[in-house]
Amino acid sequence: MGEKGLFSYIFKYRQHPLTIFNYITRSFWLLLIPLTRSLVAMKFNIAEWLKGAWLDILIVSLIFGFAFLRWFFISFRIEDEYIQTGTGYFGLIKSKIYYKEASSITCSQGPILRLFRAYKINIDTNSNAALFSKHNITLIVKRSEFEKLYGIIRGHGEGLAKFSYQPKKTQLFIFSFLFSSTISGVVLIATLLYQGSRIVGREIEQQLLLDINNQVAQFVTISLPPITIAIVLVIVVGWLYSFFVNLIRHWDFTAVRQGSNIIIQSGIVTRQINIIDIDRINFIDTRQSFLMRIFKICSVNINCAGYGKSNEQISVLVPITTNEEMLMSLKILVPKFPRPKLTLRSRILSMLSFLMPPIIIVSLFPVAAYILSWIFPEWESIIMFAMLIFLIPGFWFIVVKFAAIFTTGIGFSDDYATLSYCRFYTFHTVVVPIKRISMVATRQTIFQVFNKECEVKVYTNSEKTTYHRIKNFRQKNALEELAAQGFDLH
Repeated sequence: MGEKGLFSYIFKYRQHPLTIFNYITRSFWLLLIPLTRSLVAMKFNIAEWLKGAWLDILIVSLIFGFAFLRWFFISFRIEDEYIQTGTGYFGLIKSKIYYKEASSITCSQGPILRLFRAYKINIDTNSNAALFSKHNITLIVKRSEFEKLYGIIRGHGEGLAKFSYQPKKTQLFIFSFLFSSTISGVVLIATLLYQGSRIVGREIEQQLLLDINNQVAQFVTISLPPITIAIVLVIVVGWLYSFFVNLIRHWDFTAVRQGSNIIIQSGIVTRQINIIDIDRINFIDTRQSFLMRIFKICSVNINCAGYGKSNEQISVLVPITTNEEMLMSLKILVPKFPRPKLTLRSRILSMLSFLMPPIIIVSLFPVAAYILSWIFPEWESIIMFAMLIFLIPGFWFIVVKFAAIFTTGIGFSDDYATLSYCRFYTFHTVVVPIKRISMVATRQTIFQVFNKECEVKVYTNSEKTTYHRIKNFRQKNALEELAAQGFDLH
């Protein structure tokens, strides 16, 4: 075998060589730092460097060698009807997934992969999540192989009617600006600040806050404590983070239905193409915050094996838009999914069941603040300010739960169910095929036993155990409604 033939054999049916670095442990890069530093200190005297650091060099070589062998022993072949992989030692473990059995196929290309003309491909089926903790198949392939796979999948829908949806960018920008959630951003920024203070030290952190306070004082007539500025900055930066992430993810969003597949393209920094089998969607979930509900704005997510599983991805079918446009988009993309009207509604008389948990939580803030002020009197002003900050989302939580009294319910029609409920600050309207419901259960608290009420838990088929909790129905009415749909819980 010549040099060209050997080279062709090594790379044929194998992933992009960039995958080798993906198989290297994160600690590998930490080992390179002292090795590089010692090499520079020895003025690139290779002999002395090998003599003094031979053990570290051996460990690094072994780590890289095992990563290379793992890459070498994993092979794949893209055929017209299926994709076949060989894994394990010497590639002896063979597996085959037919495209028609895949729930979703995700092709993504981040900045680094784009630089090397590579794509990451995840293929998922409805197989047991315990056996496949991540994806059924994950490959990093060359551009030519991605184009071959994508061409095969799209070729299965040739000649069939094509329907597309693309949100208006002006509308997407305005709605993202007005209704972006700060919670995820605040958590991330607060974590970064905490970790940063551990790295740079408390003195530098305090000096930074003092400098910021001096800059703010030029625009604000009152002097603010550094902790106040820090909290406000975390909230503002958290909101900005959420706003920009929404835009980056959905700016070039396009959804096309062709045959039994929906092809979703999105992303600016990380470009993604998701191919979803409509018949394998477990449920669709229309989500709204309280303000979005008032202004009749929403977004729609779907639950389908594989879609939205990656950290940089969310399972969006329709980005943030108006209720009217959302209904029109769903008719285009998932025409089989009706929206049954609610026939079983939560009782207004059970108002306390909705309001008592948030009222109790909010009432604990002042109690905790006064106890902490008594223990740490020198921090009283900061503790009281923090209490006021926490009371704002607390009172908002009470308002949201009060609104949930009038929106909670269940409806059945045409072999589909609508589940309307509120979880934390988000209102959900879930439409699920009855065949996708794996179990229904009712539950009663001590107080509900006396009031003859119950809550309903609806478990749906998915990779993870997913349930929808709809609470506070008359038990008799709930059992009768469920029995009529074949869920006899008597």
